Amino acid sequence: THQPNSNNNQLVSSTQSYYFILIMCTFKPVTHVIFDMDGLLLDTESLYTAATECVIHPFGKTYTWEVKVAQMGQKAENCAKIIINTLQVPLSVEDYLRQVTKIHQKIMPTAQLMPDTERLYTDATQAIASQYNKVYTWEIKVQCMGMKGAMAAQCIIDSLHLPLTVDQYLEKIISQYDTLFPNAQILPGAEKLVRHLHKHSIPIAIASGGAQDSFELKTTNHKEFVTMFSHVVLASTDPEVQNGKPAPDVFLVCANRFSDTPKPEQCLVFEDAPNGVAAGVAAGMQVVMVPDPRLDDKMTKGASQVLKSLEDFRPELFGLPKYDD
Repeated sequence: THQPNSNNNQLVSSTQSYYFILIMCTFKPVTHVIFDMDGLLLDTESLYTAATECVIHPFGKTYTWEVKVAQMGQKAENCAKIIINTLQVPLSVEDYLRQVTKIHQKIMPTAQLMPDTERLYTDATQAIASQYNKVYTWEIKVQCMGMKGAMAAQCIIDSLHLPLTVDQYLEKIISQYDTLFPNAQILPGAEKLVRHLHKHSIPIAIASGGAQDSFELKTTNHKEFVTMFSHVVLASTDPEVQNGKPAPDVFLVCANRFSDTPKPEQCLVFEDAPNGVAAGVAAGMQVVMVPDPRLDDKMTKGASQVLKSLEDFRPELFGLPKYDD
């Protein structure tokens, strides 16, 4: 009979230890953590998309993924300029911001702590589309984002050429929701990580490209969660932040506002957008990126670590307290 070779076991154990040490050496220990907010802590990206679509739709324009990526993390005024110039929307920056702000005031209070519901909406719609050999593509999803039930149903029916009335579609989709939505959870890792760091007295803060008024709207139902952060820096309305992401200003200002004023290399940034990663790197900080799965891999370069989910983050690799469980 074959006997286990203790030398082989020792070799495997030594190899595993070597690679763990190698990974540990890749990252530098940090003492402070800075989080982006939109698309990382709060599920607001679909709301921003819906608001933008509402403004530009009357002009026959489409808010493409490429345009969305280009303005991610930018100050509000810069976002407006990118959208207006790229899509050739006949509005001034002031007019655009006025219109989109009105929409934000209505929908932003519905922002959630990254609930994993977008996937469930998609799965439910695809389940119906599959019955007719149709595919619910991202392009169609974008067109229907933010619409009310009947309008979204009509959009999907028309786009996929489904042989259904709105009432028939809604009956089918509600049946799918009844099956899928009881499984909806907070997007893995985000809230768990914040509460873990706070519990272990690791200084944490938020550095966002947004403005004060939109921040208040988005956090309407999350006041307790926000109290765990030392401070919040909002690039669009903070007078000390001269330039939005990809410039490093917002992260440098954020670091300086910690009570013990850490050096940039002592700070770890969490981001989901390429502009945010570039800003963190320019600030001299390590950056963990959790990108949208549609993002081209080329646009994740520069990040210290790229994860599919915050659930995959291991705090101890950056000298932070290990999870208790």
